Amino acid sequence: MHAQYTPERSIFKRSQATHRANPQDPAQRIELAHTDSDADAWLEPALSDFISLASSVCGTPMGMFSQLHADIGLQHPYLSVNNGRGDARNQWWRFPGQTGVLRHAVDFSLCELAARTPGQVTEVSDLAGDLRFATSALARGNPAVRFYAGVPLVSGNGDLLGTLCVMDRAPRTLTPAQREAFQKLARQLEAQIDSHRAMQKLEQQTLTDALTGIGNRRSFDSRLREEWTRHLRNARPLTMLMVDVDYFKQYNDTYGHPAGDALLVQLARVLRSPLRASDFLARYGGDEFSLILPDTDETGALQVSERIRQAVARVRWPHTDIEISLGAATVTPSEMCDFSALLHAADQAMYQRKHGRNPRNA
Repeated sequence: MHAQYTPERSIFKRSQATHRANPQDPAQRIELAHTDSDADAWLEPALSDFISLASSVCGTPMGMFSQLHADIGLQHPYLSVNNGRGDARNQWWRFPGQTGVLRHAVDFSLCELAARTPGQVTEVSDLAGDLRFATSALARGNPAVRFYAGVPLVSGNGDLLGTLCVMDRAPRTLTPAQREAFQKLARQLEAQIDSHRAMQKLEQQTLTDALTGIGNRRSFDSRLREEWTRHLRNARPLTMLMVDVDYFKQYNDTYGHPAGDALLVQLARVLRSPLRASDFLARYGGDEFSLILPDTDETGALQVSERIRQAVARVRWPHTDIEISLGAATVTPSEMCDFSALLHAADQAMYQRKHGRNPRNA
């Protein structure tokens, strides 16, 4: 590991104000996971329509979709806070007069009960009269629910996706026709979420490096354009790191290509360890890796570089210790350049670190 290369000041200037967030802070990790993404824009309109239909066929003023334990096909999963930790459970509500849905986690106890009976409608006609739920947040708080009905949604491979629910502020029961229609709607939503998950899985396979499991060159190019647009829109610094394994060809020649592949897989895990949720790691090609660090100035880039150096040094590598060359480039909002110039600067920085020193035996 060598001193960080700083690009020419005529192109990239040192930022004085912005510092990198601490990835060990749980609150920051949770906040960073609330990343807006066009790829997730399908969810809330679909939920709004299904919840509205469920409320209409059941004659209730309120409806809700509760995500319980499984991934429901979001590129940037939402995290709520439960007992001080990030939790993948969420709820999307629709109230009278509302045109969309409101994401707000209130109470999961009834949905957890409904999830125990897949394919059936779970009804509680009056929460106030049920000792299990009379003191629940749904019954005692806002919106003061009295009636609850929920149907579990289960994916084709058996994952519990969540529950589709309807509620009322007055005690009541559903008619047999309402229960049947409610179940049919739940199955349709179940199929739509399952289909989206399958399509996303296929898309993810085209964006993932088959060897290391991290992003490939295609996903790197896409993410760099996305982060560059965000950098311009939000006027925040953006840093790129390029990492290369020194003498990797000699390592392959000496220990064989399977050993070289195993080395790259292990290095990908090591490089990922000091990153935040908003950072992005990809295999750029061969033994070269790229890291995109949003909202990170040169001070933050030095911190990440040092964490990577320490992480690589701590690992007991098979056969022999390795060294890496790392180049970094940072652009601030006041500078005039494009993302290709940032990429070129980081690549040149790595090249200078790799070749601008005395060679050693591998």
